[in-house]
Amino acid sequence: MRNASKMRWIGLLMVILLLTTSVLTSCSQEKVLKIGFITEQTGVDAYIGPASVPALQDKVDEINAAGGIGGYKLQLIVYDTRSEVTDAVAVAKRLMDQDKVVAIIGPSWSAAGIPLADIADAGKVPMIATTASNINVTVSEAGVLHPYMFRVCFIDPYQGYAQADFAYNKLGLRKAALLTDVASPYTVGLHQFFEKHFLELGGEIVSKEGYNQGDAEFRAQLAKIKDAGADLLVVDAYTYKDVGLVAQQAEGLGLKIQIMAGDGVFVPDLLEMAGPQLEGAIVTTGVSESAPEFAQFNADFEAKHAGVKANIYTYYGLDALMAIEYAIREAVKNGEPTPTAIRDALENMKDVQLFTSVVTIEPDTHNPHNKPLLIMTIKNSAWELVETFTPK
Repeated sequence: MRNASKMRWIGLLMVILLLTTSVLTSCSQEKVLKIGFITEQTGVDAYIGPASVPALQDKVDEINAAGGIGGYKLQLIVYDTRSEVTDAVAVAKRLMDQDKVVAIIGPSWSAAGIPLADIADAGKVPMIATTASNINVTVSEAGVLHPYMFRVCFIDPYQGYAQADFAYNKLGLRKAALLTDVASPYTVGLHQFFEKHFLELGGEIVSKEGYNQGDAEFRAQLAKIKDAGADLLVVDAYTYKDVGLVAQQAEGLGLKIQIMAGDGVFVPDLLEMAGPQLEGAIVTTGVSESAPEFAQFNADFEAKHAGVKANIYTYYGLDALMAIEYAIREAVKNGEPTPTAIRDALENMKDVQLFTSVVTIEPDTHNPHNKPLLIMTIKNSAWELVETFTPK
């Protein structure tokens, strides 16, 4: 009898042990979806990432605290590109092959976005460029859509169109000079589209000068531009320091000229570097940190993160994350949130409220449809909205 009783106790203990192991195993196997974030935290463009990382992590924490998405929790995996295309390629492959992410946020610049589009397609993992605006980021030079590459910013053709239109019709300028970072697809593309429309309107390109990112001396190019009689200097640099140095050196040469730049330099750092020299300059952008709809977010964010200030890269990063959140929810409704299912949901996204605006993705381009463009000026070393331009 004693042996029988002992066996019953042993059996009961084994059942309890099995149940406990099962519970612990299920807890340790919580369903997690990994999202990658490719950003610049060091290098020449180190100002882009530091505010974006905590902002995206805050949003992920908020989603997880609310229960996640359909039983899945999110995990943000961040890698620094050091502002180098080769590093961006390496970390994208790592996110896909080793970390097994279901989607990737980034990159923020076109020189990286173009090669990463092929990598996204090969790995079959959707990627959302934040501010990479060259048309070939989502559509190849041959006109073929990259099925796994998307973006949440406007594209170069209508930013260049808007700049030319404003310069000619609103500012009354007729003689433009282009100062181009010759290795930057962003700058080269923008200047091509500016030139095309400016000439169509009746304007003249009187000088074309080039430089390479990292150059700190522009006096020779500016002297030629001055001699050419230009009344407009278009310098659509990707890095704000380029425009700041150009403005400072133009002042030193006594060159009084209307300066125009694109969204790549729309950061507070530019005003701190050369606000007085850029008085009256025109800068085009998709969103402004000073817009009243972001005031509460900015205040709360700075209070939580010890004075770290959000910028447009932060906002576009949140746009991309919220687009992925939407796509995961749609994929869960229809089955499993696989990378391909998330891609399909992104491609069919229509009238979805993201951080900066309501967005519809064009299925044939993977661009946001008719995202507005802001034309800003610099007055008393601060940004001021001139008008909102909607692409035709």
